[in-house]
Amino acid sequence: MTDKLIHIATHFKTGKGWVYLFLRQTPDHGYRWFEESGTGVEVPTDISAETSEEALRLAHRQWKGSDFRTLRCGYRFTLPERDEIGSNALFHQMAASYATMNGVYFDDELGHQCIVKDASQEAYDLYKRLSSLHDK
Repeated sequence: MTDKLIHIATHFKTGKGWVYLFLRQTPDHGYRWFEESGTGVEVPTDISAETSEEALRLAHRQWKGSDFRTLRCGYRFTLPERDEIGSNALFHQMAASYATMNGVYFDDELGHQCIVKDASQEAYDLYKRLSSLHDK
């Protein structure tokens, strides 16, 4: 899959257990959810939208009965310390932060340098797993 990975969620699927869902930016600049299959191939779902925020909202509505939850990818802070609370980070923001030596990266959407802190161990482990697949 070459589409940009934006965020990751999980949901419980009868017969399969917990399954990862990948929100990707598609070539037409839309956003679509893909479901992990056991074969390493991502299967597109019917959930798509023009913005990542709308795609997240639709996913919550679609999978609310199956314990849908997004990965806790930490909190994004703009630098120099413009905000003290931070905002929930998406997976691609966490990955950009981890990809630098000191965690500081330039966020094109905000036009500022940012850092992501306090990501869950699950999100970090998945980042490492996906990074190793990408490096091959």
